[in-house]
Amino acid sequence: MTSPDAPKIFKFEDQYSLQQRIAKGSFGIVYVSKHKETGEEYAVKVIDREKLTSKDNDGVIREVTILKDCTDVLHIVRLVDFFSSPNIFYVVQVYAQGGDVFDRLANRTSYTEKDARDLAMHLLEAMQTLHSRRLAHRDLKPENLLLHSMLDDASILVADFGFAAYVPDEGLKTRCGTPAFVAPEVVVQNCRYDEQVDMWSVGCLLYMLLGGYPPFQDKTHRGLFRKIRGADYCFHEAYWKNVSISAKQLISSLLTTDPKYRCTADMALRKSNWLKIRDKKLQDNDLSTSLGEIRKFQARQSLKGAMHAVRWSIRSRFKSASEADFADQMKTWDKDDEAQQRVDNALLTKYRPTLRFSDVYLLKKKLHASQSAEVWECVHKKRNEAFAVKVIERKKQQRKSVTGKSLEESVLHELAVLKALKHKYIIDIVDFFDEDDYVYLIMELMTGGDVFDRITSLQKYTEKDARDLAKILLEAVSYMHGESIAHRDLKPQNLLLKSKDDHASIKIADFGFACRVHTAQSLTTRCGTPSYVAPEILKNIPYDQTADMWSVGVILFILLCGNPPFADNDQKVLFQKIRMGEWMFNENDWKDVSEDAKDLIRNLLVVNPLRRWTAKECLRSKWLNEGDEQLSAKDLSQTAQVMRQRKLRLRHVAQTIIWMNQRGQSARQLEPMEEVMGSEEEDPEAEAAREMAAREEILARSESDVEMAIV
Repeated sequence: MTSPDAPKIFKFEDQYSLQQRIAKGSFGIVYVSKHKETGEEYAVKVIDREKLTSKDNDGVIREVTILKDCTDVLHIVRLVDFFSSPNIFYVVQVYAQGGDVFDRLANRTSYTEKDARDLAMHLLEAMQTLHSRRLAHRDLKPENLLLHSMLDDASILVADFGFAAYVPDEGLKTRCGTPAFVAPEVVVQNCRYDEQVDMWSVGCLLYMLLGGYPPFQDKTHRGLFRKIRGADYCFHEAYWKNVSISAKQLISSLLTTDPKYRCTADMALRKSNWLKIRDKKLQDNDLSTSLGEIRKFQARQSLKGAMHAVRWSIRSRFKSASEADFADQMKTWDKDDEAQQRVDNALLTKYRPTLRFSDVYLLKKKLHASQSAEVWECVHKKRNEAFAVKVIERKKQQRKSVTGKSLEESVLHELAVLKALKHKYIIDIVDFFDEDDYVYLIMELMTGGDVFDRITSLQKYTEKDARDLAKILLEAVSYMHGESIAHRDLKPQNLLLKSKDDHASIKIADFGFACRVHTAQSLTTRCGTPSYVAPEILKNIPYDQTADMWSVGVILFILLCGNPPFADNDQKVLFQKIRMGEWMFNENDWKDVSEDAKDLIRNLLVVNPLRRWTAKECLRSKWLNEGDEQLSAKDLSQTAQVMRQRKLRLRHVAQTIIWMNQRGQSARQLEPMEEVMGSEEEDPEAEAAREMAAREEILARSESDVEMAIV
């Protein structure tokens, strides 16, 4: 094969003849060509060099050089030949006669999870080989996945290496790709990245192959990039009910915002249970609903703006005149108010606003302090309106947060979660400033204290008051879980009142531990508050939103009797009681409480999370729908008195913790592929025995090397 920079002795016309035209771009045309001796068909890009800038000319040579290095790589559109003349480049490649993968899927009448898995396997194998050579594709998207043959729906080929580049030791920095499929680190300005950006795109493509639509969609690029930066996606039940859990877990491990923790191609091929499930089992999982979404996606013109490849620093070589680069897209973003722009910008870039916090707000008094942040009351200088501001000192951001992220990443994650939640019973994000020394997160001010303050201030406390608080809490939790978000630190101290005069405006606060739950039992960080933490977290078993419902059960228990269901001065004993679910209704404490209220708690404080009630089930319970008159007649003055006497103690045991080993290091999180509960092919009895043995081992380790650290 002739080197790209050394033209062949023979002309293109001597060896190939042009057939029908396939596609047209700004700088050239793609044809089907036939080799004159063998009669084999190939695809050829005929590029008009007169329309190329010097950078574009160099780009073609660079792309051909990369393709020449990859002639032995399977599952890509390989280079066959290259011809150069003063006016024309001829790039001859394998002809993918099967066309676009998603066009082909849109024309199918049946589709199963096995079909999607076969395509995914070939894509991962291609990435494994490319990444072993430190080569990043940087523009993986649906239209760049082609099929080699009309007779084989799984023979996937990765096409278009126009943005491909070898990764130097210091990383890549050019911001390029297709907006709907770019990784978070590409969105962030001045951020170096490596080949792991491709694995994020692979996660997006697997999501589309299984669900039929992209994981990240928005009407504006600002909104789209905000969702990408916060990994703001979910598996909608209507389209994902037939998809196996291990497939969702693989996608979740790929759509991880921190590239250091993102699953690699090699890890996926070696450890993912989804890739090991028997063909027959996946053939039974019908994805016909996803085909309908794929057809809509292929036909939907409104998404085309997010589907075009853009290069942030220079223009792409094969862009049509209608496609704008990133700078042009910035100009088309919606005009939000200044405060909301600051919130959005923080999620899109390493943003420094022209205004400083002190230009807009005035600090008044400190409300709360912890090791990682302080909360102050502040006043907007122009509007004279009071807010709460979380102030994080940048010097402390060199440490890792309790979730394993940097403190800056944790702040941005909390910002993304709060931005995604809009509910009358959830605290609202107002403004954001990211400055050299401090980060400021401005939220609405809640001056009425927490629910303990409210209950202890009441002249009369009845079961109706407790029920009304429970309904507010459950409505907020139901909405939050419906948005696939787990709070992970629900407790009375995080249920705040807007003012001392308004007992109805109660909101959930403190989303520092909140996170997206992309698939069942996929969370592994051991965090929470000792008396409120769920047993599965203490057992180091992967968990999900159901852990919040255990915390809700503890809260309701306290609201009704004044004492926590689990209490002990010895932390090991406390944790053992929680793990075993050892609690009871003390007759003296519960004699005035209705049986329906107790029944609700019985269905929440269940050790097995699969049997634990959801927020929606709780809202349908008899107690939550009991008449006001009956519950108002049940006096809980004794409960209020207990709370008054024990308020300081209750607040002390409600300090948030992380779990540390004896060396003072954070407890190890599970690797992405270790989150899977076990092979889906395993015999149920064998699986139960294996899981029991693993849990006993974890339980023993938890008792021996775990201690509490206040944060």
